[in-house]
Amino acid sequence: METVQLIDKILKEKLSAQHVGIIDDSDKHRGHKAAGGGGHFTVTVVSECFRNVNIIDKCRLVYSALDEQINGQPKLIHALQIKTFTPDEWQSSTANTTR
Repeated sequence: METVQLIDKILKEKLSAQHVGIIDDSDKHRGHKAAGGGGHFTVTVVSECFRNVNIIDKCRLVYSALDEQINGQPKLIHALQIKTFTPDEWQSSTANTTR
């Protein structure tokens, strides 16, 4: 299974995410000495589990869900940019960008 599909599957299962968007930014970091394996990804996660949770704890939930891919061998994720939304926040966010 490709890393992007694996990330999608894990976040949907572990966080009951209604929407997961993943951008593989690895090409922007080719030759990055400190990478040590693993890709660079931006994830957008929409889940009810984020309701009434502060931003730091939202990120912790995502990191915890992906711990094996971040810290395991082989290391599949080197860098992760995280954007989290509740379904209401996501709906407001997408309504503001749709014209």
